[in-house]
Amino acid sequence: MKGATLAATIVSVALATLLFHAIVHAVAGVWLDLLLRPEVRAVVEESLADQKTLRGLDPANATLYRKRFDERQRLLNRIEVIAISRERMLQRFESALSAIFAATLFAATFLWTIRHQREQERRRREYSDRLSAWQEASRRHAHEIKTPLTAARMEVDRLVSLTNADAPPADVRRAIESVNEEFDRLVRFTKEFSSFAALGQPLLRGEDAAQMLNDFCAMFANAWPDLTLRVSATEGVMVNADRDLLRQVLVNLVTNSAHAIRSQGREHGSVAFTVARAGERVVIDVSDSGGGVPLSVQPRIFEPYVTTRKIGDGMGLGLAISRKILLDHGGDLTLLASSPAGTTFRLTLVRSS
Repeated sequence: MKGATLAATIVSVALATLLFHAIVHAVAGVWLDLLLRPEVRAVVEESLADQKTLRGLDPANATLYRKRFDERQRLLNRIEVIAISRERMLQRFESALSAIFAATLFAATFLWTIRHQREQERRRREYSDRLSAWQEASRRHAHEIKTPLTAARMEVDRLVSLTNADAPPADVRRAIESVNEEFDRLVRFTKEFSSFAALGQPLLRGEDAAQMLNDFCAMFANAWPDLTLRVSATEGVMVNADRDLLRQVLVNLVTNSAHAIRSQGREHGSVAFTVARAGERVVIDVSDSGGGVPLSVQPRIFEPYVTTRKIGDGMGLGLAISRKILLDHGGDLTLLASSPAGTTFRLTLVRSS
C-alpha cells in the first residue's frame, strides 16, 4: 500500500510536469513558427521600403524615418538569426524543461520520503507509548494475580492433605487434577504478563546476522521437530543487536509458525531466514509455509492480547513483545506479506560498522 502511494504520487507529478512540458513546448513552437512565416518577413521588408519612401517624400522628418528604418532592419536581422538557430533554440528549451521535470520529480520523491519517514516515526512513537501503558497494566495484573493464586494453591494443597492422600476417590482426584491444570494455566499467563512488563533495554554489540541465525537454528532445531529451519545468508553482514533478546523474538516467530502449520493439519512445514542490506539498515526476513494471518487480524497483529489461537492457548503477547524489542534496538518488526501460502515477518536492525 505504501509503495503504491509513492508510485501514484510520482506518476501524478510526472504526468503533470510532462503536460506542462508539452503545452509550453507547443506554445513556443507556435510562436516561433508565426515569427518565421514568410508573411511576417514580407511585412517587415515592406515596412523597410516604406520608410525609405517616406524619408524621400518628407525630408524634414528624415531622421525619424531613418530611426524607424534601423529598427525594422534590426528586427529583420533577428528573424534571420532565429531562422538559422531555430532547432538549436528548441533543443535548449527542451533541455531546460527536462531539467525542470527532473528537479520536480526529485523534489516530489524527496518530500514524499521525508513525509513518509516522519509518519513512520510518529506511528512508532505512538506504538511505544501504548506499549508502555500496556506494560504497566501487565505489571499490575501480574502482581494482583500472584498473591491470590499462591493462596488458592496452598488451600488446595491443604485440602488434599485433609483427604485420603493414599487413595482419594476418583471424582476428588479428577477435581484436584483439573484445579491444578487451571492453576498451571494461570501461572503461565502470569509469567507472560511479567515477561511483557519486565522487558529490559537491549545491550547492543556487533553481531554477524548470518552466524546468529545459524546458531539459533542449531540450538533450537529440536524444539520444533515438525519444522525445517534454513538460513539463506552470507556471513559478514553485521548488526547492532542483543543476541539474547533477538533469540526471544525468533522463538516467538517460529513458535507462531509451528502453530499455524499445525492448525492446518499438516505434519511438516518450513521456516526460512534471509538477510539483506538496506542502506544503513539490515533486514532479516522470517518466512514460513503456514496458512497466513487472517485479514481481519493483520491491522492489529502487534497489539497485545490479539491472537488467532483458541482461548487458553496464549495471551497474544508474543508479537507485541517482539516488536517492542526491535523498537528498542532502533529498528522495527513488520508484517511484510501474508497469504494462504505463508507469512513473512521482517526484522529491521541498525547496521554495525
